[in-house]
Amino acid sequence: MFDAVPDELPDFIKKATRECAEPLRIARELRPLIEKHAAQGARLGFVPDEVVRALCETGIWGLKVPRAVGGAEVDAQTYIDVIEELSYADGSTGWVVMAAGFAGGGGVGLGPSAVERIYGGDEGIISAAQISSLGKAEWVDGGYRVWDGHFHFGSGSRYSSWFGGAFAVEHQGQPVLTESGRQKIIMCWTSRDKVRLKGNWDVMGLVATGSYDFDFVDQIIPEDWVAGLPGRRNMGGPIYAITVSIGHVAWALGVGKRALDEIHALATRKRRFQRTTLIDQSRFQLEYGRHLAALQGARALVRKMYGEWYEAAKQGPVAIEIRAQARLASCWATEMALNAAQFAMFSAGSDGVRNRDGANTLQRVFRDMQTGATHRHIDQDTLIECAQVALGVSDPSLEL
Repeated sequence: MFDAVPDELPDFIKKATRECAEPLRIARELRPLIEKHAAQGARLGFVPDEVVRALCETGIWGLKVPRAVGGAEVDAQTYIDVIEELSYADGSTGWVVMAAGFAGGGGVGLGPSAVERIYGGDEGIISAAQISSLGKAEWVDGGYRVWDGHFHFGSGSRYSSWFGGAFAVEHQGQPVLTESGRQKIIMCWTSRDKVRLKGNWDVMGLVATGSYDFDFVDQIIPEDWVAGLPGRRNMGGPIYAITVSIGHVAWALGVGKRALDEIHALATRKRRFQRTTLIDQSRFQLEYGRHLAALQGARALVRKMYGEWYEAAKQGPVAIEIRAQARLASCWATEMALNAAQFAMFSAGSDGVRNRDGANTLQRVFRDMQTGATHRHIDQDTLIECAQVALGVSDPSLEL
């Protein structure tokens, strides 16, 4: 359906700057360009080069790159604001920066030779990753042999120089267990030339993310390319203690706000036969007020909870209760954003149904929100796990 995956990344991606002194200001300034190309991206199946080039030249990809290697390494509140702003402009663009940009900070847990190659060379800093353990690994001298690494939803993989995947460790065909009795999982990274991109992204929403499936070719992963091995000191500060859930909820907040703004604008002119303009109808006013208040309240809670996680991380390991509260806020805020998008789409009537050659912003926002809200980081299973922590009945080995 869409163009083939490029064999070679363009120089503007490989040479993307990681310096970004005022990322929120830059994100706001990029909005007109992102909006201009959003419909084109939906038709192409990936974020257009004009937008990717601008992201590369302005340093937005450096949000999660450590200061030690020239990156922005922003705090939690700034990260939320920037991803929210980009996602408001276009859900696919915001998602790609959130996912691939977050993985771009993956080098903080790698060894010296990997850090030097990723951040010190000229191959680019953008990364795609999948944390579900869909591959197998076995210890060999100097690293791990990996195989059967078939990964799905590599968000931003079209633009990525580096790829991460989670592998379940085995020894002679039997699972290697941790002290808690679970199978040992390692996160491995490799270069673009050692994966196969399938170019198979054909979906309902988040169409322009180019989230291709990818396979690790069977290979030996050196220890320096395995994240978080015992005894290794990671680069960077407290932002790296926070999971990718911070990006997913920031994305949802931006898309949910765009949905409400789109229906607000439409309501000023929409009038069904023999009825008053939509914005003058009390039922619409009631529901709009409810969704606006819910989304604003969710946003405030998200900023509070992730602010607490960030501050706690400055002191050391963060208690599961703090992490659970932030993750709970993410799940709830995403639900509020989804509700807002559904309300907006339903209220739009036939205006939401017409495709308009991909230029129907409200329809695209609705499809993006429906798709993004299904992600495991903010789904109902995660909400249940957070509630179990709050109730004091969680599994002692639960990780959030």
